Amino acid sequence: MSGRPLTTWRIARENLCRRPFRTAALTLIVLVFSFLLFGGTILIESIRSGISSMSQRLGADLMVVPYGYEKQLQGALLRGEPSSFYLEQSLEQKIRQLSGVEKASSQIFIASLQAACCSLPVQLIGFDPATDFIVRPWMKGDISREPGDDEIIVGSRIEGMIGGKITFFGKPYTIVMRLDRTGMGFDTSVFLNLKTARSMISKLEIAPLFDVKKREGVVSSVMIKAKSGQDTRALANAILQQHAIDYNLDMVMSKTMMSDIASRLHSFAWVMYGLGGLLWILATGVLMLVFSIVLNERRREFSLLRLLGASRKKLSGILFSESFLISFGGAFCGLFLSALVVFSFRALISTFIGLPFLLPGLPKIMLLLLLSLLVSTGIGPLACLYSAWRLGRADIYTTLRGE
Repeated sequence: MSGRPLTTWRIARENLCRRPFRTAALTLIVLVFSFLLFGGTILIESIRSGISSMSQRLGADLMVVPYGYEKQLQGALLRGEPSSFYLEQSLEQKIRQLSGVEKASSQIFIASLQAACCSLPVQLIGFDPATDFIVRPWMKGDISREPGDDEIIVGSRIEGMIGGKITFFGKPYTIVMRLDRTGMGFDTSVFLNLKTARSMISKLEIAPLFDVKKREGVVSSVMIKAKSGQDTRALANAILQQHAIDYNLDMVMSKTMMSDIASRLHSFAWVMYGLGGLLWILATGVLMLVFSIVLNERRREFSLLRLLGASRKKLSGILFSESFLISFGGAFCGLFLSALVVFSFRALISTFIGLPFLLPGLPKIMLLLLLSLLVSTGIGPLACLYSAWRLGRADIYTTLRGE
């Protein structure tokens, strides 16, 4: 015979092992709750971090695009969706001459159907290093280094080492720099100077499609930074009034775009927290019901333990220990699976939700993990409070008689 003492934890563990199906079913309830709790919280915080990072470092107050291509620009910036649209670059100089404009810089968007670096289409973005204020804040390393001809800068999620080569349209290009994580479409985009970008599209018949007169002088968008104190809406109206008809253009305001994203996040967060609270109540209620039913089945067992000298406190301790082990096991497994799914498939999740997505830092992740573990583990002990109270009021003699 074993000489180990019959401690509260040992009795609780042995009781759970004797009923594996019931233990697994109860553990599964907590597992599902902890999985959704941690996964939903990380998702919300990642979107919030992505929006914050984008709003702080995007730089542009206004973005000029051809008429009807506002959604394509947002898709390229937010999700890296490959798009191609063009207007004449002469517009940039005219915009720069307006009194309320501090900076203006053009970009060229080219949709690559395939590349060796990626399994999905890639957005190629040509930019002017001399006037750029959009890409440079995300550069890692020597930001004074400008990409030369046939050189590229890649986003954080593009495969390839510095000095390596990636082929686009049958021609290899050398990677000279990598961007920091942005949480938006830049992570899956490739950047090159305007001369290299124009050499890519030199053979494309774009002029008839976008009503541009000079194929060699096209751009896709003009990014504008307004002067301090300038009303961006008034500046947008002035640009549209002067040039909308001549260049067939439209305007995207970054504040409006960010406020729309923030509004969607706010609604999404309320839905997630509401579902989390409802699931927590349901999980606690189901466990409370199950513990009450189990207590009725085990009344004789607990009465015999009382006859053998166990106190009411000891019996309550066994019940609480069982509920704690069930909750902790379910919470641990649920958090592990949730972290595995979120961190392994974050790129796919980011593409699916269509919003800026940037995982929070390690300290915040650990804090959310700890809070989720505490909330999930607390379900079991809370659910068995009523059963423990009933157990403390039970009478040994009438219980053994089956009354």
